Amino acid sequence: MDKKYLTQGNIISLIASLVILYALILLLKNGISFALSDTFIVIMTIIWVMSIPSFISYVKSKLDKPFILKYSALIAIVITFIGLIFAYMRDFLGIELIVLGYIFEPIAGISIYLTTLKLAKLYSSLFFWGAVIFTIGLPLFLVNLGIVAILGDIVKMIGIVMLIVVMVKKPTAISKKD
Repeated sequence: MDKKYLTQGNIISLIASLVILYALILLLKNGISFALSDTFIVIMTIIWVMSIPSFISYVKSKLDKPFILKYSALIAIVITFIGLIFAYMRDFLGIELIVLGYIFEPIAGISIYLTTLKLAKLYSSLFFWGAVIFTIGLPLFLVNLGIVAILGDIVKMIGIVMLIVVMVKKPTAISKKD
């Protein structure tokens, strides 16, 4: 694995997770109809834009099982882009497609999970399982249980932060030869 790019990918993911958290809190506060508001769609566009450098960083980090990340992330990026187009047309199908695209996030995260398990099992698990809970929680906004997605995003962020700390504090534990 390549520490520089893995750290970069994690930092971008952390920033995206913070923006996602903001969007989820707004959605919880304002209701599901807020998903088609200008504010929410712009936030979702910003998150989508951040997915590109995150994807590139993770690909360059030479993860275990890289094909899982490459294909799943590309599928997610394409589906969410199509969802954004529909959302800009004020069609709720766009939000549904964005949620569908996010189903591929934890699948793509398997490569990151398998790689970071070598560094810190607990933090890697928080990152991965937080992403799973976040994804499961997205459709729960329809039944006023969006808090599940919010909690998943928070757990994911704790895992990311701690992985970044481990990578910074133990630079010798990671090498390009791993």
